[in-house]
Amino acid sequence: MTRRELMCRLASVRQDLREHGIRDAADYAEVLVAEALTGERLSGINKGCDVLTARYGRVEVKCRQLPPGDRLEERVEVGSSKADGFEFLAIVIFHTDFSVKAAVVAPYAEVWKLVETQTYNRISYSQASKLDGAVDITAVVRVAADR
Repeated sequence: MTRRELMCRLASVRQDLREHGIRDAADYAEVLVAEALTGERLSGINKGCDVLTARYGRVEVKCRQLPPGDRLEERVEVGSSKADGFEFLAIVIFHTDFSVKAAVVAPYAEVWKLVETQTYNRISYSQASKLDGAVDITAVVRVAADR
């Protein structure tokens, strides 16, 4: 297949994804979390809030696609401007093929206690999953991905 043919396929796939409200990995993670938590994905840019749910309130969604190879990179960055912008942080980790490796929601207060102690405002999936009040949502996010 030529590069031109591959780019035409890419354009077609992008159009199909737009019909599901997905432009990139971040949009995909937001759609999955909203469906998995029976919430509403908020449109546009909302300061610190991507999904609104009855159980978790305002949820900021972050994701990471693992790179090819053996390198394990599961950190996400939480901007300092996001302080007080959400009740929970959801982190979704994708394999290179965008299958769901893991997903967690963790309480805002616990996330910020950890993030504020670091040079960069980053938190890894494994750190978030060990915080008080964290809930593993991997199974329900995988179900949402298969819809």
